Amino acid sequence: MHSSITPLVISVLLSFSLSSQAQFLNQNSNGFDSVYNIQSVSGMSLDKRALLGGVVISSAQVSLSAQVSGDVLSIGGREGDMFKQGDVLLTLEQESIQAQRGSAFAEISSANEALRNAGVQYSQSIVSPNSNGMLGGVPGMFSMFTDPMLKMSGQGNPEFDKFANRTSRYTDYQQAKNRLIQAENKLKQVEARLKDANVTAPFDGVIVAKNVNKGDIIQPGQVLIEFANIKDLKVQVNIPSRLVSSLKLNKKYRIKLDIANIVVDSVLSQIYPIADNAKHSVKVKFDLPANVPVLAGAYAEVEIFETDSGILTPVIPESAVMWRSSLPSVFVIDANNQTELRFVRLGEQVGKNKKSVLSGLRIGEKIVTNPNILMVSGMNI
Repeated sequence: MHSSITPLVISVLLSFSLSSQAQFLNQNSNGFDSVYNIQSVSGMSLDKRALLGGVVISSAQVSLSAQVSGDVLSIGGREGDMFKQGDVLLTLEQESIQAQRGSAFAEISSANEALRNAGVQYSQSIVSPNSNGMLGGVPGMFSMFTDPMLKMSGQGNPEFDKFANRTSRYTDYQQAKNRLIQAENKLKQVEARLKDANVTAPFDGVIVAKNVNKGDIIQPGQVLIEFANIKDLKVQVNIPSRLVSSLKLNKKYRIKLDIANIVVDSVLSQIYPIADNAKHSVKVKFDLPANVPVLAGAYAEVEIFETDSGILTPVIPESAVMWRSSLPSVFVIDANNQTELRFVRLGEQVGKNKKSVLSGLRIGEKIVTNPNILMVSGMNI
């Protein structure tokens, strides 16, 4: 008798549980609009997706060359060391340049004295044109008598002689002035060479390559250090010419970084205006996000889709996918605004948080993008 009562009790309890669940769902069906997000299934052309290889580069890289000759006295660091803008990277021998600087100061002092003397002589030719250097500057006592006589005899022109003397003094003054300018310019050149003896960082960055060592003798033009900015990194890719029309500046593209095995969204910052005649490709650059764990020179892959390339494939947010019975499923809103649990077959990753759908959904159907474990089929939305 007990065996016949047990199935009856179980069926009564199951019926009560189902009726209670249906009552609970019906009571709360009016609030679903404010809880769940509905979205139409969009489409994307995935049949002509291109994965193009590129390389991570620094935003700026320079070769620091020697401007003066001399011995390498010290090097501020080695490859990989960070430096701030203005920090000294390398110091060259400066004793010979310091000696040239002292010689330039001496030339400036001598030129100043010569200019002062030439100025006095020129002033004398204006104030005392009849003075005689042999008599210590005393005016000639007989000039008032001899000048008219010489002019009348045709043997000389005292006024022209005074003019010639004044012109000569003025020329000496100008030449002394020019020698002072030359000495000052020489000093500027020596100080510039003295400044070039210290090689400083042009911006914040790291030493990429060090081509000299302490004690080496270098010559002007020799490359000393390769210096790069690794704070702002870019990815450089050669894009086939047919895909350039599909690119848009300031748009984000998915890039896989091989060294870190991560996928990041990068902004297309530059498209070169000229294509390579040999490769029939165009160089483009993408800005990587800040603080990405990657080094310059690493391999990268950029995902590019050709616009209007073919049949559209349904694409849905990853948040809309639920896993029940180890199978992916999506809640679809039918014509009666009720939920319908539908199993789907997912394809490849699209973007950062989307998936393509190979079967089970059509473009334009409405789905719930934020389902939870309480959602079941037949709910009014």
